[in-house]
Amino acid sequence: MIDINLRRLEYFETVATELNFGRAAERLHVAQPVLSRQIALLEREIGVKLFERSTRGTELTDAGRSLLPDTRALLQSAAAMQRRARHAARGIQHLTVGFMPGLIVTPIVQGMRATHPDLDIEMVRTSWDDQVDTILDGRVDLGLVRLPVAAKGVRVEPLFRESRLAILPAGHA
Repeated sequence: MIDINLRRLEYFETVATELNFGRAAERLHVAQPVLSRQIALLEREIGVKLFERSTRGTELTDAGRSLLPDTRALLQSAAAMQRRARHAARGIQHLTVGFMPGLIVTPIVQGMRATHPDLDIEMVRTSWDDQVDTILDGRVDLGLVRLPVAAKGVRVEPLFRESRLAILPAGHA
């Protein structure tokens, strides 16, 4: 089993976002040498170089680019796990619902709140790119998605159909 430190992954994600160790260290409230050592340890643990450092700056290697989406998903999943554990410890029933922009979710949420008044409902806005990933990695418990979706690993239950329309200016040829 691989033992990867989540803090090091957070450091990696921040450096990958900033592409600058100084700014990343500042954002993380750590000293730059500490950040550099932690990235070096992560590179040793994983067995690949994640960054190319030069006088021109910092760039992700191919391995770093490949690792970044998984790192972000893992960090989000870990945060979701922590939230669920804290809610469970407080005895709060919690449901996190993901939804696509443009979907009218208010009646659904009001209905859930009316039938389950003790349920804490949190809404999370998703996108075309992550509407299924948020379900699979645990950020949301239930997703209100737009079809088509890659249904591998999820169960899809159609709730309603949307009309598709094209709108053009009145004078358009």
